[in-house]
Amino acid sequence: MSNEELQSKVIDFLRFPMIVGIVLLHAFLEDIRGLNIPDGGLPIYHHASFFISRVLVFVAVPLFFFISAYLFFYHTSFSFESYKKKLKKRAHTLLIPYLFWNLVIIVGHWMVTLLSPVQLTSGAYKLIEDYTWWDYLRSFWAVNGSMPINGVLWFIRDLMIMMVLSPVVYFMIRYLRWIAVLLIGGIWLSGVTCDIPQMSAIFFFTLGAWYSINRRNFVADFKSFFPWGILLYFIYALGTVATREYTGFVYVSNAGILLGIVAVIALTAHYVEKGKWRASVFLTGSCFLVYAFHQLPLNIMVRILFRLIHPVSDGQFLFIYLISPVTIILMDLLIYAILKRFLPKFTIFITGGRS
Repeated sequence: MSNEELQSKVIDFLRFPMIVGIVLLHAFLEDIRGLNIPDGGLPIYHHASFFISRVLVFVAVPLFFFISAYLFFYHTSFSFESYKKKLKKRAHTLLIPYLFWNLVIIVGHWMVTLLSPVQLTSGAYKLIEDYTWWDYLRSFWAVNGSMPINGVLWFIRDLMIMMVLSPVVYFMIRYLRWIAVLLIGGIWLSGVTCDIPQMSAIFFFTLGAWYSINRRNFVADFKSFFPWGILLYFIYALGTVATREYTGFVYVSNAGILLGIVAVIALTAHYVEKGKWRASVFLTGSCFLVYAFHQLPLNIMVRILFRLIHPVSDGQFLFIYLISPVTIILMDLLIYAILKRFLPKFTIFITGGRS
């Protein structure tokens, strides 16, 4: 298998696991508003959920930015014509689904507040019935801070911004070369923040663009880190948990993301090359739907389980933390299968042609 073919298969395989990682990231109970979670007395839950949702899967979104930028510039002689064609294509694959799935969540908030006899949302958003036209418009860009109303879609919003700014990225890399990556990477690594686009979007898009513009095969570069690189990252990730209460955690965490990206690619490349791992066409096609429609149902399910179970022990909190994302992913896969079977053209429309 050539390195080119291997890289393509690694990218295809990683799509669904990384989406699962994003769902697990949002399953972190401490980030769901309105839940009563004790700070102490739950050592197993606190350490396990933090290790999974705040360390391991933190690699997912930066890796998506990296791969998206790599593919955006892939084997392209950058010109105004190619730039226009790429943006036109992304209008179908990103902008239309972005608008649709934000609208779905607006309708979802309205239905929950209208039909539910109990409070199943955090109350962080203004009631849809009180929206002005400006509120509706802002919901598609940034409401309650820097997130669209479908919060997970900040990634798509920032990715579209970076693609619009891609000529700037291209010329920075052409003339500053690796210095551009080091400068932006140093800013990101230091913990400097930026709302729209986020600093992680700027850095990892630039990093992916650098690899693509310079015609480097990142899988070929990273696969030699198997197996010792994976072991090193796992030890580092475990150590990261111990630094969670320290002011320097952001530096440790950001360095871990870089190590994690290398480890994930090296691990995947090894097993894909051996023929033990291969992408599922169905799971790969479902990625956008699972990604775009998991946060609101996940938050509602967690709140329902809290009302039913009234958790107090490690086991009960762990159960809610793990069963909720698994259930929502399975629900989304079922929705995707039904839509694909009965409304294939509509499914292609709402997933950006990924079906």
